Amino acid sequence: MSDGSIQHPLLDGDVRCEFERTLSGEYCAEEGQVQLDGLRLCERHATQLRLEGRAAYWRAMVAHIELWSGEAQRRGSKDVVRLLEVERERSTAALESASEELQRSRDGRSEDGEDGSGDGRAPPPW
Repeated sequence: MSDGSIQHPLLDGDVRCEFERTLSGEYCAEEGQVQLDGLRLCERHATQLRLEGRAAYWRAMVAHIELWSGEAQRRGSKDVVRLLEVERERSTAALESASEELQRSRDGRSEDGEDGSGDGRAPPPW
């Protein structure tokens, strides 16, 4: 006799990666091992979302630095402009690094350029 609860086979044991619930919307049949932002994700997709967040952060930092640098130039604050130029260089380097890591993650390669096992995509359902 049933207790009235609805059971889904995926919820009893292994939960598949929920990457399709993100803006990228890609289906993934790998096991969801990492809890991130309320989703169960495979390692590859969790890493990818973390890197996307890091790249977005650095893009916002560069934009703010450019905004404040323009304001400092208008006010004639040369010392502040120089400091902001240094910070812009640091932030741009961090953005480039995060973008490169993200591209490697999307391509399925590790930092040393080795090809990863699997691409996080399931075979066609037929």
